[in-house]
Amino acid sequence: MLPIPAPATDQSRHRSEISRTLLTLSSAFSDFYAGNSKHLSYVTLYSCAYNVVAADHGEVLYTQVATTIATEVEKLAASLYSAASASDAEFLRELLGSWNKHCNAISVIHDVVMYLDRTFIQKRGKAPVPELGHRAWREGMLDGLDGEVPLRLQAALLGVAGRERAGEAVDVALYDLTASVTKMLLELGDSVYQEFFETPFLDETRWFYARESVRLLASPCTCVKYLRTVESMIDAEMARVSRCFDTRIEEKVVAVVLTEMVEKNMARLVGMEGSGLASMLVDVRYSDLTRMNRLLRHVQGGVPAMKDGMEAHFQEIRNTAGDDERLLSREKDSYREMIDGVFHGEASFHAALVSCFT
Repeated sequence: MLPIPAPATDQSRHRSEISRTLLTLSSAFSDFYAGNSKHLSYVTLYSCAYNVVAADHGEVLYTQVATTIATEVEKLAASLYSAASASDAEFLRELLGSWNKHCNAISVIHDVVMYLDRTFIQKRGKAPVPELGHRAWREGMLDGLDGEVPLRLQAALLGVAGRERAGEAVDVALYDLTASVTKMLLELGDSVYQEFFETPFLDETRWFYARESVRLLASPCTCVKYLRTVESMIDAEMARVSRCFDTRIEEKVVAVVLTEMVEKNMARLVGMEGSGLASMLVDVRYSDLTRMNRLLRHVQGGVPAMKDGMEAHFQEIRNTAGDDERLLSREKDSYREMIDGVFHGEASFHAALVSCFT
């Protein structure tokens, strides 16, 4: 004779009901990611989450939310992995599509478990649902799959600037896509943005302009032509940032260009035979002097380098003029006016002028 099972207790029925409710919620969360939520009742789901928390199972529900989000992000990452061999535009489009699915799902999940947020997450100091979403995306999408997705992401983002700098045509669709992806990285946190875009982008920029400075200086290039080219490079970088990236990187990109193109070569540029600072002063080339001042003033040691060049030039004039006080006075007045107009009255330049003409 088979034993007769004992009747279920209220406690066991309660546990069973909670388990079924958690499964219902987990299934609904997955449906949010799949875009298959039209059949769901948000009021019913909110009530389910409320009942779980009211029954003192907030920890269980919180764990269920975190686990489901992480699992769904892993699925999205696996799907994106197969798109790694696609074009840059197609890959970024797929990435953003997955990101938008994730963000939409997180928003709805957050609404469903709002009571959990108010009564459990905040009181226990737990990470809120949006942060769980960001954490899952960082760990599942950017740190998972042996680094394939972040490497492909970096290649796509850096490729836009690389091709433009090389004078190659770029798919205009990439401009909006790269802007949206850098915005995504910023939403994930400054450290993520810096690791996966800003740092490698600035490194790539530094490497490119270090080569460009060597190439230009090895060619028949005057100081005037070189500085004009630098300004064109800066304008191109600023325009690219405006089209493709977050504007907060603009100042850093410009600083890299100035460091590699100007700061590391300023002694050579200032003293360049036939076209450097002395030549510009002799020929009274205001526009070229203004450009030199504009660029060198923004690099470390730029103003002292120009001051030294002026001092050497003023001393040469002083030695050539000898005791011709009228010529010395005329030259001194001319250069004083130039310093005030072109160099905005730079005190060290005036000091160099006075020391040489006194």
